Amino acid sequence: MMKSIPKRTLKFIDSWLMLRSQWARWPGFTVAIAKDGEVVFNKAYGLANIEHNETLMTDHLFHVASQSKTFTATAVMQLQERGKLRIDDSATTHLPWLAQHSDQRWHDVTLRQLLSHSAGVIRDGQASGFWQFQGEFPDENEFKQQIMKSQLVFEPNSEFKYSNFGFGLLGLVIEQASGKSYADFVTENIIAPLDLKQTTTEYSPELRMATGYSRFDLQQQRRPFQHVTTGVLQPATGFCSTAHDLAKFFAALQIGSGKLLSDASKREMQRPSWQVADEANAGSYGLGVDIAKAKDGKRLVGHSGGYPGFVGRTWSRIDDGITVSVLANAYDTAPGIVANSILGIIDQFGDVSDKKRRKFEARFVNDYGVYEVVDTEKGLRGLWSNDWQPFNMAEELEIVDDATLKIAKGNHFSYFGELMKYEFDAKNKPSAMYRSGAKNYVSLDGDVRI
Repeated sequence: MMKSIPKRTLKFIDSWLMLRSQWARWPGFTVAIAKDGEVVFNKAYGLANIEHNETLMTDHLFHVASQSKTFTATAVMQLQERGKLRIDDSATTHLPWLAQHSDQRWHDVTLRQLLSHSAGVIRDGQASGFWQFQGEFPDENEFKQQIMKSQLVFEPNSEFKYSNFGFGLLGLVIEQASGKSYADFVTENIIAPLDLKQTTTEYSPELRMATGYSRFDLQQQRRPFQHVTTGVLQPATGFCSTAHDLAKFFAALQIGSGKLLSDASKREMQRPSWQVADEANAGSYGLGVDIAKAKDGKRLVGHSGGYPGFVGRTWSRIDDGITVSVLANAYDTAPGIVANSILGIIDQFGDVSDKKRRKFEARFVNDYGVYEVVDTEKGLRGLWSNDWQPFNMAEELEIVDDATLKIAKGNHFSYFGELMKYEFDAKNKPSAMYRSGAKNYVSLDGDVRI
């Protein structure tokens, strides 16, 4: 198991993300990486606000949306450990008003089912226009009215059905069981103990927020979105935070961290409850957490979040204690792909580095793209690094002599089997590379300058 993430790996990740930030047309994004609970990488790229050309900083807050659910699930498990509730209690035990519902199936709904999205609860009520600024998020009274006039969509415990309203109910359960407001309980028992200085359960105007943006319209323009509060759905989607704090929080949920919960409670949260397989997702859901397996079999636990103008994804890898959090401030971005790629890059680089191979490392450009040579644990690789999945079509390179590489393995429609010849400057740094005789120029920012 990797003891630490090598500095050269983090240096490549930073350089790659900087390159992508200049070409991807995302307004901005932040990335944090933690190893065994310690944040070892925390960077911001792009803009917090396009109109004012405001540089995005690591202390700008984002709406983290459904990543709020993991905080809520953690709070419920804390209350179970303190004997204030049992997750197999019926929801009506803690919310007696639910027992008056005309749909008698509500008597069978348990807290475990709400946590695992298997209670059959309507997703966002019958007036969900608040997601598109067509009204405000419901307060407690309106929420209760919506619940009381909504039938369960499916039989409890029959299948997975994602529900923000279900987590709204869990917030009320936390208040009932703890005798405190939801915000106070979570702040005192999760945010403060982890010293999450840039995390709050709800938006307020004094926060230093990044601006969230729409997708591109037909004029290739983005529209800035207003910030809104989430009312009683705070436990489902209300939190504002940073990639740094989310990395710390999800790292604390690692088995053996000794933080927030017992290992038994963490295992209960992270045990797959429902398989989730449709066109958009392929994985499992536990209690307030997504669960997945990477191609190499390593287990991932985390959560994603989508909010008007904001998207995020945090993954914590159970097998080696690496946590990655990525937040972006436009809805047509893909933080999940970035988080997965970062985990893959860390694995590709590994702990091994070879001085003889490192002399060939450089970023080259031509009119078609950006090609980068890097030294990995398994040898030199050639990447098309101006991509969110840079190792996707990596070529295996072999050293022929002090100034020549051979493309030993790669796309058979490309230059597989041919040579790459280097030119070096007075400091013995690469200045150009000829790929099958075609000149490629060194360029950190990926732009062609002849």
